[in-house]
Amino acid sequence: MANPNLNVGTNAKTNTSAIEEWGRRYGLIAAIFVGLAIWAMPTPVTMTLTQHKLLAIFGGAVVAWITIGINFAVSTFFVVTLLYFWVGNPEGKVDKVGQLIRSADFAVGGFASASLWLLVTGFVLSIAMTKSGVAKRLALQMMRVLGRTPAGAIYASMLANFIIAPLTPSNTARTAAMLPIVEGIAEAYKAKPGQSNFGKALMLASTFTSNITGSAFLTGTIPNPVAIGMIAAAAGASIYTTWSYWALAALPTNILILAITGWLLLKMYPSEVKALPGGVDYIKKELLSMGPMSGREKRAILYFVLALVLWSTDALHKFNSTMVAFFVSMLIFTPRIGVLDWKETEKSLPWELFVYFGGVLTLSDALMKTKAFEWIIKAILGALGLKSVALMPLLIILIGFSIFSHVIWSTTTAMTGVMIPIYIGLAKTLGFDIVAFVMPLAIMMAYALFLPFNTMGNIIMFGAGYYTVTEQLKSSIVLGLIIWGLWIVTAFTWWQWIGLL
Repeated sequence: MANPNLNVGTNAKTNTSAIEEWGRRYGLIAAIFVGLAIWAMPTPVTMTLTQHKLLAIFGGAVVAWITIGINFAVSTFFVVTLLYFWVGNPEGKVDKVGQLIRSADFAVGGFASASLWLLVTGFVLSIAMTKSGVAKRLALQMMRVLGRTPAGAIYASMLANFIIAPLTPSNTARTAAMLPIVEGIAEAYKAKPGQSNFGKALMLASTFTSNITGSAFLTGTIPNPVAIGMIAAAAGASIYTTWSYWALAALPTNILILAITGWLLLKMYPSEVKALPGGVDYIKKELLSMGPMSGREKRAILYFVLALVLWSTDALHKFNSTMVAFFVSMLIFTPRIGVLDWKETEKSLPWELFVYFGGVLTLSDALMKTKAFEWIIKAILGALGLKSVALMPLLIILIGFSIFSHVIWSTTTAMTGVMIPIYIGLAKTLGFDIVAFVMPLAIMMAYALFLPFNTMGNIIMFGAGYYTVTEQLKSSIVLGLIIWGLWIVTAFTWWQWIGLL
């Protein structure tokens, strides 16, 4: 008899593929239709023509990003072209003969953002860690020390993921690096895909950890520096937009979330074995095959520690996080003392995402400068009779909304590009401190826990076949509620103690 759980997973894959296929076929058409529909609406008396144009562009872009109707990078070419030729400038200025004044800086301003370049240089550090073999060796050493019991093996894999997270600004890359290691452990422990409870707990832990560690560090996932870039553009750069302050605000609660995640999964999927000596044997063989640590690995570790020390102390020395990443990247590429050469790096850099986020930052900055979102939010609040709302109750509701709304998104990158400008507009409209209101919500952007298609990292781990969509959804809903509760407690305690709220 066929395993019904496996059928659930297979059906979900088919449904997901059907949704993606629809998006590829009709997403661009839908995006153009939505943009034109917004533009065709009469411009309200209190709305400027520039605001109306930008909202039409944004509406079309959101549909394109959600459906993935076009490549993310290609969407930037649409956005930039429309900003330059159609919108022209944030004030809608015209020259003496009534011709629209067009500013190239306005259309591509996001590409000069330090946050964008933190992504590029952050990936250089990540590639150095993986290409040198340090990431794999570190994970195996964690397993060797802790992996003698089911709980130890699961927490060891989570700890290895956690340690490399600050220098891996992509949970996709981090999950891909961890997959062969946890698969090898599961195989050595005779955990059969789709049947073993230990296999389910181990693989789900890896899936969830990549998302949770992404929330813990500014450089832990791509959307974080983009969100900080938007916040800094709206409120100004300050101690609150540094690498160290993000870690101060996000790390303690996320460590607690990680600890609870391992415990929860072992409770939901009790391991069928009590000791796992086979796993230790596998780890020893893998470490033996790697041989002694090379000079390249030692240099990678040195630069890893250097970057971490400089980032974590940026509030003291005032060096910009992006410039620190540039400095360490320079060392990584320097002949004789480096770890990489450019040729082996350029093919591994996700240029598509860099181009996409340049467009996202540009459009977000335009929406903020023209106060287009503020107009929409004021209109909505006025219609609902909510012209004044207290910060804390609204923040608590939106923390939960931000966590659970991941279920409808196919990428955290698109979600961040859409939601953070809206949250900034909401803060401005209601007179809230932008950092206090938006930064807590930015920390929630990484929690794509619920379904395989919510992020590429989820798809990678789901593809191993150890758990079904139903099992991921069931455990993630419980975990999501716990995470929401912990952040509510954090809002009333830790965030107030450190001066965020």
